[in-house]
Amino acid sequence: MDLDSHLVGTGHRTAALATSHGLVSADAAVRLAEVERFHAQKESLAGKLTQRWGEPDHIGLQTVRLRTATEAIPEPWAELSLRVGDVYLWHVREHGRWAALGVADLDPSDEIQILLVVTDTAPP
Repeated sequence: MDLDSHLVGTGHRTAALATSHGLVSADAAVRLAEVERFHAQKESLAGKLTQRWGEPDHIGLQTVRLRTATEAIPEPWAELSLRVGDVYLWHVREHGRWAALGVADLDPSDEIQILLVVTDTAPP
């Protein structure tokens, strides 16, 4: 994973680091098992990123998701809050960017993904 290419520039980038296949129509028990597997993979990736960037904050995005109904939440946070329940968040100060790692598993009509979002917009 070439993180440096995501850390340079302005705006935001979202990378799907892993994506399930065929879980949209899968049995609920199968989907749940895959969600657990994706969360385990996220934990492993978070450990590697922690070695590189230091200890992250662990933040829930439910409040952000609720706020999207009544206020303008900046991207990528608005979309991310609709797809991901919580993220590990690093402020990568040497690049002036924020990096968020989470599992997109909130929409049962979509595949599960591990997402890495890099942005110059601070979380709301």
